Amino acid sequence: MLGDKKTGSVIIKWEKPTAVKPTSIRFSPSIIEKAKRLAELHKARGYQTWLKQIVEERIKHEEKLLSDFKRELKIASNK
Repeated sequence: MLGDKKTGSVIIKWEKPTAVKPTSIRFSPSIIEKAKRLAELHKARGYQTWLKQIVEERIKHEEKLLSDFKRELKIASNK
């Protein structure tokens, strides 16, 4: 994030996606157990598949929030 000194607003630049190798995320044993139970409740193929879906959904949600926020800032600055 970059700060805009004139308006005090925050400027966020998204770079083009780059190809990356798959990686792993380490969770505590208690989180894994909870994820296993929730994946079963949601009838997912497995907890890793369910976690991947949850993370992807959250990222899309955050991107939409950011896009909406930027649009609202632009509208507000044009008034």
